[in-house]
Amino acid sequence: MAEEQAQPSIKKYWHLLVDYLRPQKLRVSILATLLLGGIGLQLVNPQIVRFFLDQAETQSGIERLLGAAALFMGIALLNQVVQVTVTYLGENVAWVASNMLRADLALHCLKLDMSFHKRYKPGELIERVDGDVNQLANFFSELVLRLGSNLLLVAGVLIILGFQEWRIGFLTALVAGIGVIALDPG
Repeated sequence: MAEEQAQPSIKKYWHLLVDYLRPQKLRVSILATLLLGGIGLQLVNPQIVRFFLDQAETQSGIERLLGAAALFMGIALLNQVVQVTVTYLGENVAWVASNMLRADLALHCLKLDMSFHKRYKPGELIERVDGDVNQLANFFSELVLRLGSNLLLVAGVLIILGFQEWRIGFLTALVAGIGVIALDPG
């Protein structure tokens, strides 16, 4: 039982994350929408390149090629704007959530008895409240934003591969599944 308390579960981390993101529902919703939109743009652009190459191979008119090139450039530019906005909004959400956590931890420390404050120096408490919260915020932002969006991107690529050629999509999904199983530490 002591081991269970020593190693917090993912469920506890999830509840902690949700508790500090709940006050920012609108920003988090906008961030999620932009993330999904950015993933969609990343999935669409290679399809435009495929269309361009198919048109060039069949020697279609220059208008179709220029249209595909312009669409590609427009989507690539829009994707860059979305990525910058996601980064800005993600950092803003993380900063607000981590400041709320810092405030809660500082209040908790102030409510502790004097024996606690005699045991730990003020600088050590500040480092723990500020430094550990900063590391936790970086961990959560990396985990949720990077890992989550990359998993969605891989799923999107597998779906598109499945529609293009189901055998290649199936084999790629199988290799990805084996990779996930091989990386599982448990």
